[in-house]
Formats: sequence, structure tokens, C-alpha cells
Amino acid sequence: AIVGIRKKNGELWTPREIEAYSERDERSAAEVRDWLLHVIKEGSKEICYKKVRSINEWHRDPVLLEAKIQELYPDCPRETILTYTNTAECKLIDYTLITNEENMITKIELTFSKLFLYGESGKLGNATVFPVFIEVYLDSGFIVSRAKAKSTLYEYSDTNEFLTNEYRVDTMRYAMSIVDQVCALLGFETAADPRAAKSEIERALYGIYNKYSFTPENVANQVGTQEVTINEFVNQVFENLQLDPRNKEAAILDARILVEKFISINGNNERLFKEDRPAYLIKVSTDDELDQTKIDTTSNKLIPLQCTEAFFDGKKTVVKSRQCKRLDLIFKRNNETYFSSNPLVVQLGTYKGHGYIKTMQYAEEADIQNVLRAIFENY
Repeated sequence: AIVGIRKKNGELWTPREIEAYSERDERSAAEVRDWLLHVIKEGSKEICYKKVRSINEWHRDPVLLEAKIQELYPDCPRETILTYTNTAECKLIDYTLITNEENMITKIELTFSKLFLYGESGKLGNATVFPVFIEVYLDSGFIVSRAKAKSTLYEYSDTNEFLTNEYRVDTMRYAMSIVDQVCALLGFETAADPRAAKSEIERALYGIYNKYSFTPENVANQVGTQEVTINEFVNQVFENLQLDPRNKEAAILDARILVEKFISINGNNERLFKEDRPAYLIKVSTDDELDQTKIDTTSNKLIPLQCTEAFFDGKKTVVKSRQCKRLDLIFKRNNETYFSSNPLVVQLGTYKGHGYIKTMQYAEEADIQNVLRAIFENY
């Protein structure tokens, strides 16, 4: 049987094998259809999200919410993207209401789709279907969009297929417009000020920074053994130079970071910063408003940032601001058997008052949910 994008032995299915399998019987055809719908959504590498509030009782009532959706989108054909005939207009083509044991809605899934042109500017384009998948997680209070990350899409026209930059589409902004439309129509409140939303997201990214860059117990213990030395050193320097004692606490913090830094980069310590955590940092970006500087720290290749000098050079600034502009991480995959040689690189950031997630490789649904959970839990 077809399971995911690979066979049971880990090899990829070829298009010809998939087609042959679907032609065996009706059951096989249905299995391939369901699999295709699954991997199309699963393979969406550009994810946007917003925190939603004012979730009411009617949002959780299947009868009331379905009636509202049908009122808002009376032309919804309830078709999949495999069967729907797309047009130049963005349309809701299907939706699903997921309920719990008490028959209360926990998740709303909406599929929007339309035609775009793709190709190279200055040439004739080709028509392509571009779906956007919207999910509203009512228990967590988030709305999420998923779409392909494409830089070669242009507005569709059936009379002029010549591509010009004037009609190029920003796919992330397009997906965000659907997020905002759904929020407005279904009465979900979000941060009204994009700057406030941006700040909220950057504080959440700082929470993720803390969660996945905690100091390993072995390193913390070694730093602890030097606590007396650190305090004596700082006290002696302040006494010798008659420095303002109000700065002593900051100096002790700097000294602790210095000790931790050289313990962490002493030899091959990568393992310490990978084990006992579902993800680890490889890049951090933040702005230090007080010092008017931009901090952008990156590790070499895919090694943990935390065992490099760059991490500690920017650590104080990140801790002081308690915000992160962008994070790049390696997330452990749910299925290490198939993907052990292909780590999942994930970029988290903000754009136009929305949070975004970009996966650099194919991510299975369990992997995507792990990343979303990290976002939700740190808001």
C-alpha cells in the first residue's frame, strides 16, 4: 500500500508506479486520491499564522458554524483540488469541521483555490492551480495558512499570458490576505496594530529561543563551580578601578556568559546541544534598540549555534531585548528512519503583522504539528 511519499522499504514511489497502483481497483484509486490530497497539503512549505481571540460558543457548534460558512460562501462546491475546475477568482472549494467526543468543534479546515500563471518575466506563462489551506485551531487560538513557496507566480489572465513584474504575486502576502478575510468573516479578533502583533510574535520567538537553547546540565554545573571566582574577580575589578557598583550585576552576568562560552566551545561538544531537546538553533536575528545595532548570529553548516562563539556574542543582547526577529532551527523529525540524512531546517519570523514558518525540506504532517506546537506553547 502507499504510505506517505515512500514505500515501506524507504524508497520513493515513482509517478508511473503511483498511476499503476491507482488503476488496480476502486479501493486503490481512492487510496491514491486520499494520499495525493494529503501530500499536497503536507508539502506546503510556507506557513503563516495569527493569534485569534474572541472565540465564541457558536464557533464550536457544528450546526451553527456550518450554517454560517454556507451563508458566507454559498457557492462553495465541496470539491477537492483534484476535481475542482479553477478560475481566476479565489474561491472556497471545501471545508471540514473537526469535532471532539462532545461534538464540539476543535479545528476548522478550509481550502481556497484559484488559477495563477507561472514562468519567467518577459515570456508567456503557463496556468497553474494554487491552493491555500486554512486551519483554525480553536483550542489553541490560532489561525494558520499553508501554501507553496513560489516566486514565479503572476496574476492569471485568459486573454494575456505575457508575464510582467507588475503582476507578480507575493505568495505569502496572498495567503495572509485569506487569513485576514476568514478572521473578518468569522468574527475572530486579532491584534489591530501590526506593530503590536509583530512585537507579540517576536516575544514568542524569544520563548522558543529559550526553550531550545537551554544550558546543558553538565555545562551549567561547570559554570556553577566558578561562581566564587566570578564574583571575586568582578568585585576586585570594581574595587581597583572604583567603578559604579550599580553596574556590578551586569558585569557578573557578562562574566558568567564568558565562562559558559568557553566551556561550550571547548572541543567537540555538538552532542551536548542536540540531545534532550526536539530542536536546536542554527541562526538568531534580533535588533538591539538601545545600542542601535542588529545582531545576526549564524553557525557553520548545520551545527548547533550554541556551541559556537557567535551564539554567546549575541546572547546578552537577545536576553536583554527578550525578543527575536528571526530564528533558524533544526527540528528532529518524527520519522527518523526515512529522514535521518535529511534534517528539517525551519525558519521562523514575522511579516506584515503575521508570523511565518518556512520549511526548507519536505516536512511530514507530524513534523509540521511539532513546529506549530512550539509556536502555540510559547505565546
